[in-house]
Amino acid sequence: MGVFPSARRWVGIAKEVTPGTAVAPALTIPVDKFDPSDDVTQLDDQALRGSMAKQYGQYSGPVMSSWDLGGPMFGDALGYLLHNILGGYAVTGASAPYSHTYSLLNSGDGQPVTHTLTDVTGVPTTSGARQYPYSCLSELTLTWNAEQLCTWEAKAVGWPSVVPGVAPTNTLSTAPPIPSWRGAVGIGGPASAGTLVTDVSEFSITLSREVTPYHTADGTQAAFVIARGPLDVTGKFTQIAQSEQRLLDLLANTQQQLQFVLSNGLTLGALISVQFDLQKVGYRTTKISQGTIFTYDVEFQAIANSTNVGASGGLAPAKVLLQNAVTTY
Repeated sequence: MGVFPSARRWVGIAKEVTPGTAVAPALTIPVDKFDPSDDVTQLDDQALRGSMAKQYGQYSGPVMSSWDLGGPMFGDALGYLLHNILGGYAVTGASAPYSHTYSLLNSGDGQPVTHTLTDVTGVPTTSGARQYPYSCLSELTLTWNAEQLCTWEAKAVGWPSVVPGVAPTNTLSTAPPIPSWRGAVGIGGPASAGTLVTDVSEFSITLSREVTPYHTADGTQAAFVIARGPLDVTGKFTQIAQSEQRLLDLLANTQQQLQFVLSNGLTLGALISVQFDLQKVGYRTTKISQGTIFTYDVEFQAIANSTNVGASGGLAPAKVLLQNAVTTY
């Protein structure tokens, strides 16, 4: 009997043409973890039958899948995840680096695209893989600490997993991860325009939205539709306490522009950068923290505005500019 070493595992992603129809992976995402699950709602028969038993039957009800992915942030794979959770997308550029702009989709039905995640473990027969179609992100978090690599974590729900008929192709990402010390934070304006804050040691931003499966009597255990609801953008950062400015901002309810940029520092086709623009944020808490020196731990929430919108109009709390050598997502 053979075994399946976990070191040979790889995870791929691809945009679906039709939501729920699994597709072969377009790119392999190097990850530290991928925790998928098929979640079956068990329907219990506990109707009284004159015996001192409790459980008389168990029947399969609706089935969904879910997964949790995490690891170093790769600037080519990030575009797939941003497209999934935000929906609004446009690309410009005749050659690399291409500029990919993401914002909240406010036109049509407001539903972003869906993706298939492919988990290659070697365990399933025939192809050695399981695919998780109709994947809809409920949360995407980017985190950096100035002493570490920038990392991400994504969570999603989808349709029940399927086994593809043929073994998927491993198409590895060629983009290296980016050290967090290359990050830049702008408060009160863009970092590139002179409002760069150089004393932030940690930063994280979370894009989250309601994701609700709707099951109907359509003869299948999968959801009829997985609906994406409102988007919320929150985050936190740690700033060395050289003044009380962040506390004063909280007390005055000063709603400032916040920008986060992470770049590999290269140019032309080798450039990889991601820029989060939040035109208006409200501070939720500002707590002083005692270590070797004092720091402030600041929590914020982005506020919808007309500046951060994309081509679909409306209002949006954030816009993301991703630059890399990928032609389109």
